[in-house]
Amino acid sequence: MKRLLLLFIIAFGSLHAQNDSINKLDEIILRGNFSPVLNSGYEVRVIPDSILKNNFESLGTLLQKQANFYFKQNGNGMVSSISLRGTSASQTGVYWNGIGINSALNGQTDFNTLQANSFDQLEVRKGGGSVLFGNGSVGGAINLKDEVNFNNVQQAGVLLGLASFDTYFTQLTGIWGSDRFYAKISGGVQASKNDYPYLNTSLENDNGAYVNYNLNATLGYKINELHSLRFNTSIFDNDRELSRTLTSESSAKLKNNDRRFLLGWTYLGSRYTSSLKVALLHEDFQYLFDKNISANESIGSSDRLIGKYDFTYFLKNDMFFRAGVEFENARGNGNNINEVSQDDFTGYALMHHEPWRKFTYNLSIRAGASSAYDIPVIYSLDARYLFTTSLSLRGAYSTNYRLPTFNDLYWEPGGNPELKAEFSSSGEIGLDYQLKNLRIGAGWYVIKSKDLIQWRPVTQDFWQPVNIDKAFNQGLEFMASYNCVIGMHFIVLRANYDYTLATDDNSNKQLIYVPKHRAGGVLDYSWKKWGFNYNLQYVGKVFTTTSNSESLDDYLLSDISLNRSFCKDIVTLNVKVNNLFNVNYQSVAFRPMPGRNYVLQFNFKI
Repeated sequence: MKRLLLLFIIAFGSLHAQNDSINKLDEIILRGNFSPVLNSGYEVRVIPDSILKNNFESLGTLLQKQANFYFKQNGNGMVSSISLRGTSASQTGVYWNGIGINSALNGQTDFNTLQANSFDQLEVRKGGGSVLFGNGSVGGAINLKDEVNFNNVQQAGVLLGLASFDTYFTQLTGIWGSDRFYAKISGGVQASKNDYPYLNTSLENDNGAYVNYNLNATLGYKINELHSLRFNTSIFDNDRELSRTLTSESSAKLKNNDRRFLLGWTYLGSRYTSSLKVALLHEDFQYLFDKNISANESIGSSDRLIGKYDFTYFLKNDMFFRAGVEFENARGNGNNINEVSQDDFTGYALMHHEPWRKFTYNLSIRAGASSAYDIPVIYSLDARYLFTTSLSLRGAYSTNYRLPTFNDLYWEPGGNPELKAEFSSSGEIGLDYQLKNLRIGAGWYVIKSKDLIQWRPVTQDFWQPVNIDKAFNQGLEFMASYNCVIGMHFIVLRANYDYTLATDDNSNKQLIYVPKHRAGGVLDYSWKKWGFNYNLQYVGKVFTTTSNSESLDDYLLSDISLNRSFCKDIVTLNVKVNNLFNVNYQSVAFRPMPGRNYVLQFNFKI
């Protein structure tokens, strides 16, 4: 730690201010801490609105197809949790316009309660990111982004669709903008009986119906060329029955309600940027053990007030300093949690330096304090070196943490207020090659974790979380993409392969629900008003017991879609076939996913 601080002091002591124009200011203010400038040694990817807005599907489904991420799903439309680089769902940070939205109750995000086309962009960053992003970003981070564009624009859109298993959906969107104002409002509903048959059995997905409502708004006001204000809100209501398994019936039901509000101010100067965000986040759930008996229920809720300030100052054209502070007051209560409140305060500092044209690095540190637990001091170093204009080497090392949740600390019975934060160290190295329309990337990473929080039995009927587990994750990642234009034919090819070895240090066994092998491929083809997409996903065998004695078979899924635009591109018709070859597969034991199913979708743009 002393060496780290010494590097900061030496670097700042040797600076001489310059008045050069800094183009990176725009990049940093637009992308925030997900900017590639601040993540030189990591892979940062943007999934654009052209992909999001043309597909009415859950965020988890889209990320499986577009980013080769792995999700556990308790059946179609049921609870869906991510595993990034073999880490748990609570070790992947999920952010909404830079504000962390992982549940204060269980630390996770249910990706079936987020509608992908509700947002303008998805920013994906793999690798340990707790220094820049905060609590929980051990495997990586995902940012759901709403853009504000001060341009003269007036647009309206209607998306209508129907699908197998009596599924219906619609989404309405309106955009109005000028050089000073911006407004975007969208809302939609999806309802489904979701009664698909369980392949190779006489059963079907009983008690699987669901209905989702979403409402999102983004407002922007440019005070002048330097100052702007924005307001965002995101509302999602989910009412779903919980599907039966292969071995037992279910009459349970779960209701989730999420309310998010964000007010932000931004200053973009010639030498520095400044941004302030204040957010209110509310979540609550109602779990009915039997949907026909309303009194037999479990309820819980949390409210979070978050204030976040970030500041960037350019000391000279190839060196800048960025820092930020964040305060959070969180309150929670429910059947199993007495009303509790806690305050967290953290701050970080980062130095970005390009000592010569081919070499860039970032050095950063984060520290904090809490009323409920000790927050460790963590740090990060990442760098990129350009061998040529086409070939670069990147590397990173970081320490990270994941804080205990309300359930871990205060659940009655069993909560443990003496828990420590989970701590991990991670490193990675990779090569990236890009020449014209061809891009290839490969990387290797290691994550070593300790003090992992695990609920364990104290007696036959009493469980309690303790800091006990250690884990070691390592893996290889490969991606390649190519696009070309031949006359009026436009072709995009993309392939991904991930090898993940995640073991429990005590047993030296592969962690449950972490596939060693995972691959994906995409073919996009368009000609005149026609478009075709073929998506391939392979998920290797996963173990379902800690002894690795039981497992789920690997599976290969194929999805295709065909679209055609009409009336000067005002109307687009899209036909999809999911699970083309009717594969019988499960991502969670005893919970089959749907066989072949169909989607018909209409997009109207005005």
